[in-house]
Amino acid sequence: MKNIRNILVILLSSTALNTWAQSLDSLFHLAVENNLELKTLTLEYEAILSREDQVTQLPNTQVGVGVPVLRPETRLGAQMVMVSAAQMFPWFGSFEAKKDVVIEMSKAKYEALNALKLDLQFELKSTYYQLLFLEKRKNLFTETLQNYQRIEKVVLAKVEANQASLAYALRVQAKTDEYNALLAQIEIQKHHLHAQINKITHQDLSGKILLVDSMDYSFMNYDFEAYRSKIALYHPAIQQISHQISVSESVIAVQEKAKKPSLGIGVDYSIVQARTDANPMYNGRDIFVPKVSLNIPISQKVYNSKIKEERLNQEALGTQKESIIENILTQIITYKTEYDKARIDFNLSLNQSKKIESAYQILLAKYSADGNNFEELLSTQNELLQLQLKRDLSELTMALAKAKIERLTNY
Repeated sequence: MKNIRNILVILLSSTALNTWAQSLDSLFHLAVENNLELKTLTLEYEAILSREDQVTQLPNTQVGVGVPVLRPETRLGAQMVMVSAAQMFPWFGSFEAKKDVVIEMSKAKYEALNALKLDLQFELKSTYYQLLFLEKRKNLFTETLQNYQRIEKVVLAKVEANQASLAYALRVQAKTDEYNALLAQIEIQKHHLHAQINKITHQDLSGKILLVDSMDYSFMNYDFEAYRSKIALYHPAIQQISHQISVSESVIAVQEKAKKPSLGIGVDYSIVQARTDANPMYNGRDIFVPKVSLNIPISQKVYNSKIKEERLNQEALGTQKESIIENILTQIITYKTEYDKARIDFNLSLNQSKKIESAYQILLAKYSADGNNFEELLSTQNELLQLQLKRDLSELTMALAKAKIERLTNY
């Protein structure tokens, strides 16, 4: 009993873990943790952040030691050793401007990371929905196959009673072979989609995905003007460009600081040997000389040229931002049109399939009774299947259209 209880606990734990690992949310968490593209961008983001200490580093301190070959004589004695040290300091605010460049660059990379997350989330959802669609198609083909098998039994009974031609049975058997082949093809397609999801989440490519979520094609609260404002303010691609513009502004600030003088502070120290031939006041006193210097950039063409380049880059980025916003809004309109058309098709096929289903049942009962209208029975069965396929395809189209809109507006 204890062993059985342990086995049940393990099975329940495995099932729970498997269920957690196969929902859309859990798959997305796996992608965020394991996806190689996301890891690459994350490392690039961290690498940019590490530059902050680099750009705020003072120039190297210059230290020199000199021993004169021919010792210069002073009134207080000969200079034996000369030591000098100097440190340059950039213009006030230079470090802050350079730090701003790094911060804005990291923010731009972070938005690229967010954009990739949106893409991966949509790719996961799209592939997941296609798996759900294939599962529905599998069930539909299985049901259709069962219908043809029932028809085949009726036909064979009619053949044995000399009330139908054997050709009818062969035609039905050909249809059952066709749907068996279609079911086998679906399994191959599912294997490919499983591999796609496992690639995104960096799991074993041969692993199977247990579907626990349903396809979301519910009606959307569509507000085009709200989308326009949200995209312009918060879309990762737009935010990335905004930070690139800020990077350019910070680069200009750095160049403006570079046009200013840099201040140098230093000291010269000479060790003096005391005179032996005389004893003046302060005989042998060392020489100590504090120094202040300015490094003045006289030619500023290179700085002005860089500033002009950055201004032009900002104009280009501003135009690019407007273009991206227009493209996104156009895509949203296109996807909403796809959604609306698919909903009309879905409602139509749903209503028609109910009527054709009733007609099919009537024809099947009639053929079972008197053996008439075989061609009409097969035609009605095929028409019913096509309507059901159209209904399921409309569901997938609506779900994908909604997911595409959410990809552009849900962040």
